[in-house]
Amino acid sequence: MNPSSSNPFPGLRPFTSEEDYLFFGREDQTNELLQLLREHRFIAVVGTSGSGKSSLVRAGLIPSLFGGTMVTVGSRWEVGVFRPGGDPVKNLAQALIDCDLYDAEDTESLPRVLATLRRSRQGLSEAVRQSDLEPGHNLLIVVDQFEELFRFQHESDAQKEEAAAFVQLLLHAASEAKAPVYITITMRSDYLGECAQIPGLAEAVNHGEYLIPRLTRDQRRTAIERPVAVGGGQISQLLINQLLNEVGDEVDQLPVLQHALMRVWDCWSEDHQDEEPLDLRHYKQVGGLTHALSQHADEA
Repeated sequence: MNPSSSNPFPGLRPFTSEEDYLFFGREDQTNELLQLLREHRFIAVVGTSGSGKSSLVRAGLIPSLFGGTMVTVGSRWEVGVFRPGGDPVKNLAQALIDCDLYDAEDTESLPRVLATLRRSRQGLSEAVRQSDLEPGHNLLIVVDQFEELFRFQHESDAQKEEAAAFVQLLLHAASEAKAPVYITITMRSDYLGECAQIPGLAEAVNHGEYLIPRLTRDQRRTAIERPVAVGGGQISQLLINQLLNEVGDEVDQLPVLQHALMRVWDCWSEDHQDEEPLDLRHYKQVGGLTHALSQHADEA
């Protein structure tokens, strides 16, 4: 047994688009998300903290778009991913530059794009028209951790106006038939009520909402087994059942599960006999779900 040099589990962080080959158990959800994006060019991926919103978009939706699963619009996509933070319009402008729609070497690109975005609610559509987006290409804008917008808007009236202007940019671009712009936001479900504070946002979220369902036991099993196989290892059924029983149906335990598996893989990589799978003894060495996490905190 020759395990690969890289660990197939991301730990506490989300999966990236480059790790789609390690992303298992969410195939049905990815297909449902694609279908929603075909019907609505503004979609909101909603779920509790730790439910896998960012991973589903980054390692599920985005690679599927590049694979041409949205046949009517093709497989040529540019993708900008960012968090709104306290300056969402500026962060949007930077995201457009980062996905090569503008010359990143030109120091005037950011102020120029920012001025276009601030000019009117049509600013995003106009910025895309002025950009280097090639004919026949589509643009997906992913606003990750959208709830940041609500946290910052409470700080001042100026922040509240900025948040409203930012949302109008997104909504207008997604509604303009000739603009090849698609918007996806990820948001914690406990912030849904905040959407009513910004004109048009609650309606858009209602039409394009995708509430992440819990993984079934079989889906969780797949999410454990398949990355191990891709990494060139094996895992015992005893350990799989132990993990499934400990995690249960708690959605927010998924990052903890991924972290424990990352630690178990590292332990197994350093200490296993020929053909020995990841097993309970490796799991006990890292201290199980809870202790693996606290051990990580102690080492950080």
